[in-house]
Amino acid sequence: MNLAATSSPELIDLTCQEWDGRRYVQLKGVPRSSTVGQVVAEAAEHLGLPLQNLYQAVLKDRELDPANTLDELEIASDSRIDLVAEVSAG
Repeated sequence: MNLAATSSPELIDLTCQEWDGRRYVQLKGVPRSSTVGQVVAEAAEHLGLPLQNLYQAVLKDRELDPANTLDELEIASDSRIDLVAEVSAG
């Protein structure tokens, strides 16, 4: 993803934060064609989160499907996406 600031309508800026709100990363110039899964992976890497864990993206209490694109979900520029660690019972 291009992290340079841009004003193109095909690119948006997002803020992704950990579930507890302590740390966040601003992603600039994210293509609207990016999947939620791609955004989550990029944000997790920048936040230094364990990459072997799975994370759910949540926008305003709505869980986002990792296979959908930002455009399909009509995610607006300057949105804040929370990353919540997925818990699996074992």
